[in-house]
Amino acid sequence: MSDTSSHDVVVIGAGAAGLNAALATLRAGLGTAWLEAQMFGGLVLNVNELDGAIRGSGAELSSTWAGDVIELGGENLEAVASGIERDGDALVVVSDAGRHRARAVIVASGAALKKLGVPGEAELEHKGVSHCADCDGPLFQGQAVTVAGGGDSALQSAMVLSGFCSTVHLVHRGGAFRAQPHWIEAVGTAANIEVHWHSEVTEVLGTDGVEGVRVNGEAIPCSGFFAFVGLQPASGFLPAAIARDGRGAVVTAQNLETAMPGVFAAGAVRAGCGGSLAEAVADGEAAARAVVAQLAARTKA
Repeated sequence: MSDTSSHDVVVIGAGAAGLNAALATLRAGLGTAWLEAQMFGGLVLNVNELDGAIRGSGAELSSTWAGDVIELGGENLEAVASGIERDGDALVVVSDAGRHRARAVIVASGAALKKLGVPGEAELEHKGVSHCADCDGPLFQGQAVTVAGGGDSALQSAMVLSGFCSTVHLVHRGGAFRAQPHWIEAVGTAANIEVHWHSEVTEVLGTDGVEGVRVNGEAIPCSGFFAFVGLQPASGFLPAAIARDGRGAVVTAQNLETAMPGVFAAGAVRAGCGGSLAEAVADGEAAARAVVAQLAARTKA
């Protein structure tokens, strides 16, 4: 298959890290294209009210970034990356739309919410098993739901759901939450959030829709289930030459370059990147700076 496009930089992923990496390379005058397996914006797209150093609506922020990338001349390849190959001095990103030649590649494919992997979870996906409280909360108006997890995402989602649902069962395997203090305080004062300490969901019950969950051997009736138990780096499509840690996160040098020369990584897919939105943005910008410097050095050589 011949190359279908050629660019200075190809960015894999259009979440916070990817879009900000693309913005920075475009502003530096580099021809840049991007690919995204899902909707642009990544996980932040589903957050109506951001909490942290960057505030506002996740959807609006993502839309602004994407619009800026397009306005600066960035090209949306409308494809899903399936690999990276080397062709002489160049790199080739392989996708379902063809082969995209580049002088440098930034992997910003992000991460996906981990699944519990319990019976019924996969079978009832989109039938009461959800991953976005902001999106789907209104569907459970006046009903009981269950949230699994003990970090910021779990507690923030439980609070969103408490505004719609009669009862929110918050299941945590530990004896203390890992979330920020203000989320812990909010959950503690919410009258319709019931916390189940030292507990685990072992099954999602139901046939045509979620009817309950099994927690420590007890069936708890509910109509919806949300798991927020961590993230899985989206790195499975990368070649073996790109080293990863035990979680599957991409290992990089200090300048964010991977073990494959010319390929950089940024954001949640990268080992060592923090989980905040601000850190993802900073990571994308740092990877872009490293790419700009490397390509400039090659030009002078």
